[in-house]
Amino acid sequence: MKVSVRQYARGLFELVADKSEVEAKAVIAKFIVFLHKRQDLNKAEAIIEEMERLYEVQNGEVKAELISARPLAHVAKAKIADYLSKRAGGVKVQLSDSTSPELLGGFVLRYNGLVIDGSLQNNLRKFKKQLLTN
Repeated sequence: MKVSVRQYARGLFELVADKSEVEAKAVIAKFIVFLHKRQDLNKAEAIIEEMERLYEVQNGEVKAELISARPLAHVAKAKIADYLSKRAGGVKVQLSDSTSPELLGGFVLRYNGLVIDGSLQNNLRKFKKQLLTN
């Protein structure tokens, strides 16, 4: 039976939730051996990312990454963080931002495994696809 990344992460998260640091390290070491035996060690990075997300949710936080074509004003970033906070149920949003000239314009927002792509590049791609199908 295949086990998903989410199932692994939730199981490990619950196992280490009430453990001391020493106990948690021992559980994680056994978990890594378990992953190796099941030939699922390639899922380790995704499991860690999912565990981080579970931790953030438990602590009322959301980490988000904002990539824009040019640096955004503080007001714009605050509005985006406020939007995410409301959408995620009023949690605190930790917004990291960076620029990528390859986007041409607009932005890409990543949080909780979701991607909101409002980039000019993506809009042009959709427009091209629409033109080709009609």
